[in-house]
Amino acid sequence: MFVVIYVAVAVGTILALGLPGIIEFTLESLLIVLLASVTAAAILALYIHLIRRNRLTAADLGFRRLTPRLLHLLWQIPVTVIVCALTQALFLSLLTLTEADATTAGSTDGAFDDIARLPTYLAVIAVLVVAVLTPLWEEVLFRGAFLDGFSARFGPAVAIILSAGLFAAVHVIPVSFAYLFMLGIALALMRRFHQNLWASILLHAANNALVVFLALAVARSGS
Repeated sequence: MFVVIYVAVAVGTILALGLPGIIEFTLESLLIVLLASVTAAAILALYIHLIRRNRLTAADLGFRRLTPRLLHLLWQIPVTVIVCALTQALFLSLLTLTEADATTAGSTDGAFDDIARLPTYLAVIAVLVVAVLTPLWEEVLFRGAFLDGFSARFGPAVAIILSAGLFAAVHVIPVSFAYLFMLGIALALMRRFHQNLWASILLHAANNALVVFLALAVARSGS
């Protein structure tokens, strides 16, 4: 809840400054400011209301020492990406059967087109935010706080499903729900298999980097 409030305040502040012309944003600068502000707001909310309030340590959040067991990620990451992609393809096929518009509903192509038009140094900043900082705070929230909380109350199986469903839902991209839900399950399984939050962070970062680079390649080739 606090993450949502902080993010809403950050976005609202930017809009309040930009819409009346108090600050003149270009499309490029607005995109970077929004990405940075949302990320900073989420990290601040987690630090104040989760970590500091509960006096949690890195170990409490699930961060453990890196071990050779993490080398399993070398096959777990590609397998996860393939399974998520197949699940998404099946989901889109079912949408097609129901005559739903699977190409535009909740599409993020416009955002990737905007990033593709950024100067190189700004595009690098955007990619770093999406592929490094976003997986870090999302994993602390979803596979740290939510997964552990749900596990204590409902048991591991239900906790994995609930955390994955919540993870997919908060992205507000209906057409990608199947991919995000399957990714959420995989991230939770990695957290439990490795008993280390670094595992899910690395998987999440690799997924985001792959998705962004593929989308940027498509956007740039079509421009």
